[in-house]
Amino acid sequence: MKKNIPLILVVSLLCGLLYWALTAQQYTVSKGKLIDLLEQGETVIDLTKVTNFEWTQVDAFGPYTTTEMMEEALGISIGFGGGEVLESNFKIVFANDEKKLSSITLSREYGDYSVKDN
Repeated sequence: MKKNIPLILVVSLLCGLLYWALTAQQYTVSKGKLIDLLEQGETVIDLTKVTNFEWTQVDAFGPYTTTEMMEEALGISIGFGGGEVLESNFKIVFANDEKKLSSITLSREYGDYSVKDN
């Protein structure tokens, strides 16, 4: 029986990962499409065109922004994957009223970013 314990643990782990992969919703932002638009000289971009999910709030965070500062601005807990924004980057965070759904880090190569309400 002791010889079967590692096998049982591995099978359990694989089943758990498979369940997570099949049930987890993938919230993705098309960084390639966004960068293409920036390279074409676009200065105002409709962010609903580069996401595959619905979000209720979005904000752009400049260099040296901490996770705590992002959470305070959005009024939510970002949790895992927040991270500080480096000097050469901007981070755009998409969220609903309860949690962070996705984020994208962009280089300041194309300029600085801000979010404009419609």
